[in-house]
Amino acid sequence: MGDTGPKRPRYNVFAALVVLLVFFIVGRLLFYGRDREMTQALSVRFTGIPPELLVVDNPPVLKARVRGPSRLLKSLKDLQPTHEIDLGSAQLGRVFIKIRRETVKVPQGVSVLEVHPDSFTIGIDRRMEKWVPVVLDLYNDPVPGYVVSAAVAAPSSIQLTGPSGMLEKVSAVRTTPIDLAGLTGPSKKEVALNLNHHPHVRPVGHGLVEVRLVVEEKIIDKRIKTEVRAIGAHYNWEIRPGQVELLLRGPENTIENLVQGEGIGVHVDLGGLRPGTYVRHAVIEPPLNTTVLEATPEAFTVKVYK
Repeated sequence: MGDTGPKRPRYNVFAALVVLLVFFIVGRLLFYGRDREMTQALSVRFTGIPPELLVVDNPPVLKARVRGPSRLLKSLKDLQPTHEIDLGSAQLGRVFIKIRRETVKVPQGVSVLEVHPDSFTIGIDRRMEKWVPVVLDLYNDPVPGYVVSAAVAAPSSIQLTGPSGMLEKVSAVRTTPIDLAGLTGPSKKEVALNLNHHPHVRPVGHGLVEVRLVVEEKIIDKRIKTEVRAIGAHYNWEIRPGQVELLLRGPENTIENLVQGEGIGVHVDLGGLRPGTYVRHAVIEPPLNTTVLEATPEAFTVKVYK
């Protein structure tokens, strides 16, 4: 019978390797999970663009089909990965970009099976800067009876930067809408610029504008008729004409209240007058914030009798 003793150590080593391999595979499955496939969105970020150039197109969102352990795929999804594209050698015009799946960065143990789209084009334009005036975008009205007498933007003009093909068409920039509803006095607001129609144009600096609004009572001219009264009379009296027509200038709310109320105070002083006929001027007492521009008639015939 031959001697089999020397062969046993080899068998033991082989068995140990098999156990370690099984342990590794089982441990890997327990820790990382089973392999599976999923589709992962990749946002695109351009790097190395020369400072005098700009990308004028929004890149597509890439969708990569990947395969790997479930735990690694979950971590990849949570990372929201970005695919960087170097444009250091880009020139003016349309640029064709090819996406190679081996350039997509994923965790070790994950493989990229395909990328869609695997190519796209973007436009490259020259960067320029330009000063343009700021236009205030006001909407709604203040409280009835009030008006905006002044609206000033500080700064009144702003420097923009962007692709020359777009910026050459921009003659002014509007602010975001400014609501005037409910205002009865001066107001100060800080608003942003509205560049929604020019997605690749940006302000140089923070891009905020301070808006100063002066809101005042609306001043109007209006004719009203009001009764002429007598004061200080010791006898019966009659005033002709019995009304006076006034042209008033003042805040709209004040004058409308006069029209809807008892009107403005107008009187003739009959103190000390004995029976007879007299010509007298009336005393007109407008509110402090209202001016009488005209009064018709200016004099009245007063008859005093017993």
